[in-house]
This record gives sequence, C-alpha cells and structure tokens, in this order.
Amino acid sequence: MTKKRIVILSGALLCFAFIAFIVVNSMRSGEAIGFDTAIRNGILEWRNQKLNPILIGITYLGNSNTIIFLCILLLFFKRSRVEYGMPLAIAVTCSSTIQTLIKIAVQRPRPPVENFLIPQGGFSFPSGHSCSGLVFYGLFAYLLFHKAVDKIVYKVAGSLFIVLFAAIGMSRIYVGVHYPTDVLGGWALGLAILITAISIMEKLNKK
Repeated sequence: MTKKRIVILSGALLCFAFIAFIVVNSMRSGEAIGFDTAIRNGILEWRNQKLNPILIGITYLGNSNTIIFLCILLLFFKRSRVEYGMPLAIAVTCSSTIQTLIKIAVQRPRPPVENFLIPQGGFSFPSGHSCSGLVFYGLFAYLLFHKAVDKIVYKVAGSLFIVLFAAIGMSRIYVGVHYPTDVLGGWALGLAILITAISIMEKLNKK
C-alpha cells in the first residue's frame, strides 16, 4: 500500500472513530447532536411532491437488493465476471458484514418514524446505503479506469458514480431514515474499505 493510501486510510478510520465516539456519547447522555439536528431539519425542509419520488428512487440505488442484483448481473456474463463481478461482489460482501457488525455493536435507534418516507428497520449507525454505495460505485469507477480501453468511459462513469454515492447518502437523510452523522460515518467507513479493497486487489494482480 502506498504512503498516500495509508494516509487516506488512516484519515478515514480516524474520522469514523471520531464520529462513532460522538454518536455513542450522545446515546449515553440522551442529548441530541446539534450538528445532526441542524442539518437534518434543513434537509427535511426541502421536501416537496416533486423531489420525493426522485430522492426515494436515488436511495434505492444504494439498497442491498439493487447492489446484489448488479453484482449478479456482472457475474452472469463471462466478459465482466472476473474483471468486475468478482471484485465488486467480494468488496460489497465484506462491506455489508462489517457495517452490520458495527450497527449491532452501537445499536443507535433510527430517527422518529413519523418522518419516514419509506419503510426501514434495523439500527441507524452507520448508514449501510452510504457505506455500500461508496464501496460499490467507487470500486466500479476504479475498475473502469483500469480496465476500460476508452478513458472517456471512466471519466463519464466515474463522475456519475461519485455524484451517485454522494446523492445516495444525502437521500438517506431526506427520506428520514438516517441522521447526518450516520451518513458521514458510512462514508468514512466505506472509504476505508474501498482503499483496502483496491490495495488488496492490486497486490493479488501483481502476484
């Protein structure tokens, strides 16, 4: 792993640990996190009948069922199986396992259910959609850059994927099922997993 990646990985893990510390402390004290309240209230004010179906659609792009379907699709075709399907499926599986274990350990309740635009169960921290979205779409963009013959494909797809996983995180707050710190924690954890996955994959490719 390069020094640059070590710095990014360390920063992502420290960021996640800091956010987790704040979340756990707020749960113990019973006091709301001011950052969460301010950002969440601001985003909920954006709600309207035109934006609702768009943001609900975006949030489902980070859904485990959607990502699993895309992985199966890539694994089904021989051309994409080894280069895209297998790395993405393994990375997403690891991401899902790690975030689930953390959710169980922290056990942060979700925001008030009366603000939900979609049905959602389980614990809140970290945001699984934000974490898996960053890992899946981020790794997909990386693979396109290294596998695609036409670099324009990467530039377009990579830019779309970056916008997409950022939009997925924001949509989780908009639909009312996550606090902002859940999303930030999911992004930090997802970045750490993504950097690790890329480094392991490159090491295996060299061998």
